[in-house]
Amino acid sequence: MFVSKLYTDKWIGNRNEETYIENPNWQQIKIAICELDGKSKTLVSLEADDQSYMMIGGGNDGQYVVTATLDNETFYYLLHPIDYEIPKSDSSIKKINLAVFYQALINAKINNINSANDQKLVVGGQAGNYSEKVCVTLPQCLIAAITFAESGELEPLFTWQEDESLVMV
Repeated sequence: MFVSKLYTDKWIGNRNEETYIENPNWQQIKIAICELDGKSKTLVSLEADDQSYMMIGGGNDGQYVVTATLDNETFYYLLHPIDYEIPKSDSSIKKINLAVFYQALINAKINNINSANDQKLVVGGQAGNYSEKVCVTLPQCLIAAITFAESGELEPLFTWQEDESLVMV
């Protein structure tokens, strides 16, 4: 397994009782992520070395934020998947591209109408407002985590964006 360290937080009042597991297995990683509640357990860190790690935070209301770096210089965050259905007909690739384009326009309009900071999550013991586009579900977290833990790569089926700023103050 690529990941050699698993860190989890556990907040009791304003004190963090961090847990560390060396050479974790997938079951230990999965349990740690599933225990995130956005209250006392708010952050899981999967580390290979000082340069490559993934952090999963939140958990309140089934919302999570996933960030990762492969070189400790460029940081990425996992984006919430766009909810649209590609037409099932085999008619033409142009129709599929057009459907994707129109859905992107609809999503852009929705994102401009709604607040950019509509999810309040607790990550690392700190409350913050996170853009809806970076708040993902538990299954998405687990898939991203297993890919990173096993190969040290970002899940290629998901959309990752270079970090500009995750938390809005």
